[in-house]
Amino acid sequence: MRRTYRSGYLTSTWLAVISIALWIGLLVGSVRGASGRQDTARVFSSHTGLVFNYVKAAQAEAFETAMVRVSEALAVSEVLERRLQGASWKLYRVDEPIDGDVVLYVSILSPVVPGADYWVPGILNEAFPTQVQGFYDTYVGAFAAGQVLVSLDPVDVP
Repeated sequence: MRRTYRSGYLTSTWLAVISIALWIGLLVGSVRGASGRQDTARVFSSHTGLVFNYVKAAQAEAFETAMVRVSEALAVSEVLERRLQGASWKLYRVDEPIDGDVVLYVSILSPVVPGADYWVPGILNEAFPTQVQGFYDTYVGAFAAGQVLVSLDPVDVP
Protein backbone atom coordinates (compact mmCIF):
# COMPACT_ATOMS: atom_id res chain seq x y z
CA MET A 1 0.00 0.00 0.00
CA ARG A 2 1.36 3.39 -0.96
CA ARG A 3 1.09 6.28 1.48
CA THR A 4 1.14 9.96 0.74
CA TYR A 5 2.56 12.40 3.29
CA ARG A 6 2.60 16.14 3.51
CA SER A 7 6.14 17.54 3.46
CA GLY A 8 5.51 19.51 6.66
CA TYR A 9 4.56 16.31 8.46
CA LEU A 10 7.75 14.57 7.32
CA THR A 11 9.89 17.54 8.29
CA SER A 12 8.41 17.73 11.78
CA THR A 13 8.69 13.95 12.17
CA TRP A 14 12.39 14.01 11.26
CA LEU A 15 13.01 16.94 13.59
CA ALA A 16 11.33 15.03 16.40
CA VAL A 17 13.43 11.91 15.69
CA ILE A 18 16.65 13.94 15.64
CA SER A 19 15.68 15.74 18.85
CA ILE A 20 14.98 12.45 20.60
CA ALA A 21 18.30 11.04 19.36
CA LEU A 22 20.16 14.06 20.70
CA TRP A 23 18.53 13.76 24.12
CA ILE A 24 19.29 10.04 24.23
CA GLY A 25 22.86 10.87 23.29
CA LEU A 26 23.11 13.40 26.10
CA LEU A 27 21.63 10.96 28.60
CA VAL A 28 23.82 8.03 27.54
CA GLY A 29 26.85 10.31 27.43
CA SER A 30 26.29 11.50 30.97
CA VAL A 31 25.80 7.94 32.23
CA ARG A 32 28.86 6.65 30.36
CA GLY A 33 30.94 9.60 31.58
CA ALA A 34 29.96 8.86 35.17
CA SER A 35 31.18 5.27 34.99
CA GLY A 36 34.82 6.35 34.62
CA ARG A 37 35.46 3.59 32.08
CA GLN A 38 36.91 4.58 28.71
CA ASP A 39 36.58 2.09 25.88
CA THR A 40 38.98 2.53 23.00
CA ALA A 41 37.41 0.17 20.47
CA ARG A 42 35.03 1.90 18.10
CA VAL A 43 33.55 -1.06 16.21
CA PHE A 44 29.94 -0.98 15.05
CA SER A 45 27.65 -4.00 14.84
CA SER A 46 25.21 -2.62 12.32
CA HIS A 47 24.83 -1.15 8.84
CA THR A 48 25.06 2.47 9.98
CA GLY A 49 26.86 4.09 12.89
CA LEU A 50 26.52 7.46 14.54
CA VAL A 51 29.10 9.11 16.76
CA PHE A 52 28.03 12.12 18.80
CA ASN A 53 31.09 14.23 19.71
CA TYR A 54 30.57 16.86 22.43
CA VAL A 55 33.30 19.46 21.81
CA LYS A 56 34.21 22.63 23.72
CA ALA A 57 33.17 25.59 21.56
CA ALA A 58 36.61 27.17 22.00
CA GLN A 59 38.21 23.96 20.68
CA ALA A 60 35.90 23.41 17.69
CA GLU A 61 38.52 24.52 15.16
CA ALA A 62 41.14 22.22 16.69
CA PHE A 63 38.69 19.31 16.59
CA GLU A 64 37.90 19.98 12.93
CA THR A 65 41.61 20.16 12.11
CA ALA A 66 42.16 16.78 13.76
CA MET A 67 39.26 15.31 11.80
CA VAL A 68 40.74 16.68 8.55
CA ARG A 69 43.91 14.72 9.38
CA VAL A 70 41.80 11.60 9.99
CA SER A 71 40.14 12.07 6.60
CA GLU A 72 43.53 12.49 4.91
CA ALA A 73 44.89 9.40 6.67
CA LEU A 74 41.96 7.25 5.58
CA ALA A 75 42.05 8.53 1.98
CA VAL A 76 45.72 7.67 1.40
CA SER A 77 45.92 4.48 3.46
CA GLU A 78 47.39 1.41 1.81
CA VAL A 79 44.77 -0.65 3.65
CA LEU A 80 41.54 -1.06 1.65
CA GLU A 81 39.44 -1.25 4.84
CA ARG A 82 40.69 2.19 5.88
CA ARG A 83 39.95 3.74 2.47
CA LEU A 84 36.41 2.31 2.63
CA GLN A 85 35.99 3.83 6.09
CA GLY A 86 37.01 7.22 4.74
CA ALA A 87 34.61 6.99 1.82
CA SER A 88 31.61 6.33 4.07
CA TRP A 89 32.45 8.71 6.96
CA LYS A 90 30.63 12.06 6.96
CA LEU A 91 31.04 14.67 9.70
CA TYR A 92 28.36 17.24 10.54
CA ARG A 93 28.32 20.16 12.98
CA VAL A 94 25.16 21.34 14.73
CA ASP A 95 24.93 25.08 14.09
CA GLU A 96 23.82 26.19 17.54
CA PRO A 97 25.95 25.45 20.62
CA ILE A 98 24.19 23.33 23.22
CA ASP A 99 24.19 23.83 26.99
CA GLY A 100 27.52 24.71 28.54
CA ASP A 101 29.04 26.23 25.39
CA VAL A 102 29.41 22.83 23.74
CA VAL A 103 29.34 22.20 20.00
CA LEU A 104 27.87 18.89 18.86
CA TYR A 105 29.51 17.10 15.94
CA VAL A 106 27.82 14.03 14.49
CA SER A 107 29.69 11.48 12.42
CA ILE A 108 27.49 9.40 10.15
CA LEU A 109 29.16 6.18 9.06
CA SER A 110 27.13 4.58 6.31
CA PRO A 111 27.72 1.91 5.39
CA VAL A 112 29.89 0.79 8.29
CA VAL A 113 32.89 -1.31 7.28
CA PRO A 114 32.21 -4.62 9.11
CA GLY A 115 34.72 -5.28 11.88
CA ALA A 116 36.63 -2.03 11.26
CA ASP A 117 37.76 0.02 14.24
CA TYR A 118 36.83 3.71 13.98
CA TRP A 119 38.96 4.79 16.97
CA VAL A 120 40.46 8.13 15.86
CA PRO A 121 43.77 7.94 17.80
CA GLY A 122 44.43 4.51 16.28
CA ILE A 123 43.82 5.82 12.77
CA LEU A 124 46.10 8.81 13.40
CA ASN A 125 48.81 6.55 14.85
CA GLU A 126 48.81 4.34 11.75
CA ALA A 127 49.21 7.29 9.40
CA PHE A 128 51.32 9.70 11.45
CA PRO A 129 53.28 7.68 14.04
CA THR A 130 55.84 10.43 14.72
CA GLN A 131 53.18 13.16 15.09
CA VAL A 132 50.43 11.19 16.80
CA GLN A 133 51.02 12.54 20.32
CA GLY A 134 50.37 16.13 19.24
CA PHE A 135 47.28 15.11 17.26
CA TYR A 136 46.05 13.01 20.17
CA ASP A 137 46.48 15.85 22.68
CA THR A 138 44.61 18.25 20.37
CA TYR A 139 41.83 15.74 19.69
CA VAL A 140 41.28 14.67 23.30
CA GLY A 141 41.64 18.22 24.63
CA ALA A 142 38.75 19.35 22.44
CA PHE A 143 36.15 17.18 24.17
CA ALA A 144 33.70 18.63 26.65
CA ALA A 145 31.74 15.49 27.49
CA GLY A 146 33.17 12.69 25.38
CA GLN A 147 31.43 10.62 22.74
CA VAL A 148 28.34 8.51 22.32
CA LEU A 149 28.30 5.71 19.75
CA VAL A 150 25.05 4.41 18.28
CA SER A 151 24.60 1.45 15.93
CA LEU A 152 21.58 1.70 13.62
CA ASP A 153 19.86 -0.90 11.48
CA PRO A 154 17.37 0.06 8.78
CA VAL A 155 13.72 -0.73 9.41
CA ASP A 156 11.60 -1.89 6.50
CA VAL A 157 8.37 0.03 6.59
CA PRO A 158 5.74 -1.35 4.24
